[in-house]
Amino acid sequence: MRPRGEHFRQNQLIVVLAVCSMTIGARAQSGRKPNPPPSAPNPIARIETREVMLPLNAYDAEGNNVTDLAPKDLLVVENGEPRAITRLRREPASVVIVLDLSNEIGTFKNGASQRYNANDEQPQINHDGPVWARKYEIVPRPAAREFADNFVAGLAEDDEIAIIQYSDRVQLVQDWTRDRKQALDSLHSKYRAGLKARYYDALTLATEKLRDRFGRKVIVLLSDGLDSASRARRQQAVVAVERSGAAVFVVAWEDVLRSEITGAINWLAHEGSGSREAKRTAELRHHLTLLEGASFELNDLAEKSGGEFVTPEDFDQLVATAPKSLNREIGAQYSLAFVTERGPSLEDERTVEVLASRPGLTVRARRVYYLGDPPRP
Repeated sequence: MRPRGEHFRQNQLIVVLAVCSMTIGARAQSGRKPNPPPSAPNPIARIETREVMLPLNAYDAEGNNVTDLAPKDLLVVENGEPRAITRLRREPASVVIVLDLSNEIGTFKNGASQRYNANDEQPQINHDGPVWARKYEIVPRPAAREFADNFVAGLAEDDEIAIIQYSDRVQLVQDWTRDRKQALDSLHSKYRAGLKARYYDALTLATEKLRDRFGRKVIVLLSDGLDSASRARRQQAVVAVERSGAAVFVVAWEDVLRSEITGAINWLAHEGSGSREAKRTAELRHHLTLLEGASFELNDLAEKSGGEFVTPEDFDQLVATAPKSLNREIGAQYSLAFVTERGPSLEDERTVEVLASRPGLTVRARRVYYLGDPPRP
């Protein structure tokens, strides 16, 4: 037998359920539906406008630098869309010089080899006699240092420079300065060659030095493009260069080294066919193959950045002609600015093409850039 209070509460529950059932049925018969809860407003996509800077060189029909370029002479297309040019001007540059002083395969980068017999007064290459009976000419000024001397001397007065050298380690020889004598004194006192190559680490350091610079950014790279000891990966270094916004002007060791190494191979052929000569010859031939692949990558780095790729044929061109050519190209470079849009996409890489609208005009500009974070005011 249930308690009385429990029987009373049970009757109350039955009445409540009956009332709820009648109410729901009445609403269904009347055709009225409960109002849905208010929906959240659609999000509004935020579009930002941004000004982008690109390095650019322009040439007339004869290949001479154009000095009277105007915005109306150019068209900018980014990711297939036309963009409005906001500025086109010349301005001082921040130039990082990166010098390859590695000698992993031998001291071929010092200068032109001149090999002697012990009693000879003039250089001879094809001769008999053991290796120990030959002597080598001492190079008074290594080629990389002479290249840097001539390049720094020809820079525009308002340009700032920093110098990095690399081999077994990467060293900032000179931080930012406009003092040419200070820069060259630092290079001469700190110049150190080595065996291994930390090429990717040197490129990464160059981009770090350019991070807080404004205006034109330039990397001048004297290198064979080979790496044997870096902590940074190749892709990390390449992306760092692309994100820096710098134009890369490459002076490649390839042709100079190819001539020197080929001469050494021919010389070894006169030494006989022993295991020592054969091993060295195989090593040198393998190095020639590596140089070819690395040179291709250096060329690609220069082209994408809007810079230039130079391959001197001999040491005279490397230390004298190449620096003058680079000084001329860097001095004639423009800074082009255009307006772009940045939406909610996480993709920052953009392709850009600068086209000439003036008859006979040819332009060279950066082809890929990263939008990245907005520049500081």
